[in-house]
Amino acid sequence: MSFANAHQAAMKLQSKKGRCLHFSDGIQCNEIIAAHSIQKRGQLGLIAEAGHVYRLNADLSTLKETGGKPLPKKIGVNRASTFPGMCKQHDNKLFSPIDDRPLSVDPHQVALYAYRSICREYFVKENASKTLTEMLEHQGLTPDQRRFLIGATYGQSLGFERLKRHKLIYDEFLAANDFTELKFIIFGSTSRWSIQASGLIFPDFDFQGHQLQNLGPETSDLDLLVFFTAPTEYGWAFVLAWHESSNLSCQRFIHSVAKSGRSGAKIEDMLLRFSLACCENHAIRISWWDSLPAVAKNQALDFMAFMADPTLGIRADYLMTGCEGLADWSFDNVRDVS
Repeated sequence: MSFANAHQAAMKLQSKKGRCLHFSDGIQCNEIIAAHSIQKRGQLGLIAEAGHVYRLNADLSTLKETGGKPLPKKIGVNRASTFPGMCKQHDNKLFSPIDDRPLSVDPHQVALYAYRSICREYFVKENASKTLTEMLEHQGLTPDQRRFLIGATYGQSLGFERLKRHKLIYDEFLAANDFTELKFIIFGSTSRWSIQASGLIFPDFDFQGHQLQNLGPETSDLDLLVFFTAPTEYGWAFVLAWHESSNLSCQRFIHSVAKSGRSGAKIEDMLLRFSLACCENHAIRISWWDSLPAVAKNQALDFMAFMADPTLGIRADYLMTGCEGLADWSFDNVRDVS
């Protein structure tokens, strides 16, 4: 088996190894389930068509075929955005405040959406780190493959350790039921929307191309920004959230959004561009994507390629322009709790 095929097979096998990431650290866990990182009923169900949505497909064969770009692939809502990272008991109990009622300006609900995003990314990064470490033992590696693998293993392990610190922060305030240190901003909408997303980023550059923090290995503690879409009583929302320990970079990021808005940029375009470039956990309305002109699809896929190909360098200006006019939504109000 080739190195590429062996790596893909190992990743698939690792992704099936379920464990409960609840802050109780697996105590009294029962059946591990395929938990939805994007809510099935309140989010996926609202954009699904014939029970299906598009998700990004970025496996090796697809990237090879497209020159590094992921492609949307039709998937049933029962399988979309799932990961075996919670037991049934903890998933039902912990997330009932967001699964059973729409999002409001409630720090507890925001914390739960953010935690779900963090747990999913934690699961993915831990799997990647373990798989790459195991692949170093693969027989027949060429010198170039070994060098690449050593670098990739170090990068994934570093990213996982950085994320682990933030998961512990969220573990602690969820266990204490104290959300006073959580900051967030909610962009509310009553319009139609066609993309659901759940992700996070260590903010690197803002919408003016200014560096927010150095992501190099010499920086031990990075600020973390979580973002997600969610249903509300009157429509839906795009939410940016962070713990106050990440204030420095995240507040500067929020100020950058406001600055671009005052300069005439549309918030809808900015947040679409941001979510496409900084997240690979999307669910997309099929008819919306299919109706886009080819040039618009290619532009969107170019932004998605940022997450799909780790060998691509990040440009300082990657959030400044792009995807103008693609979004089929509008925002009516903003609630700032930061």
